[in-house]
Amino acid sequence: MLQIRIDQQFAQIGLDIQKPFLALRTTQPKIELDIKKPELKIHSPRPRVYIDQSQCFADMGKRTPSQFSRYYADLGMQTALETIGEIAAEGDMLGHIEKGITLEEIAATKMDDMVDFNVTAIPKQPPEINWDIRPVEIELIRGQVDLKLHRGTVENNFQWGKVNLYIEQKNYLKFSWHDTKLNQLV
Repeated sequence: MLQIRIDQQFAQIGLDIQKPFLALRTTQPKIELDIKKPELKIHSPRPRVYIDQSQCFADMGKRTPSQFSRYYADLGMQTALETIGEIAAEGDMLGHIEKGITLEEIAATKMDDMVDFNVTAIPKQPPEINWDIRPVEIELIRGQVDLKLHRGTVENNFQWGKVNLYIEQKNYLKFSWHDTKLNQLV
């Protein structure tokens, strides 16, 4: 009897797999700001009040230095002219001694000065008041923002994946037979 025997082995494939790899190196973007702050300058000049009391003081006989010098210069000139007139009149009277005018009579004319007193309220007019109001001065200096952008970067390092195939086990088909008659001895 003949026996056939079939032995077989399937092929096996081996895989050497290297996965793809992506390495990213990034730098962050930066913004540099140069900031100049705004300024607000406010100048508020104070109001000024001018009070002129010179006429009030003049009513009381008090004057400014220029008014004082002008007033008393005029008064001195007038008094000097009156005194010169009186002295000249007295000299004329003494020059006519034949008319019987004596020194006593001339002296008596100086004694009869009448003094007149008046009561009045001073000052007779109010002071002159003026004012100067100036507006508030405002100066605005605008602020400024300058920016500088440093861009970020992305650097990549990509390695492709690989698949290498190799035969790990070969396939085969083996036929063998066995006959019992052939193994007999004759």
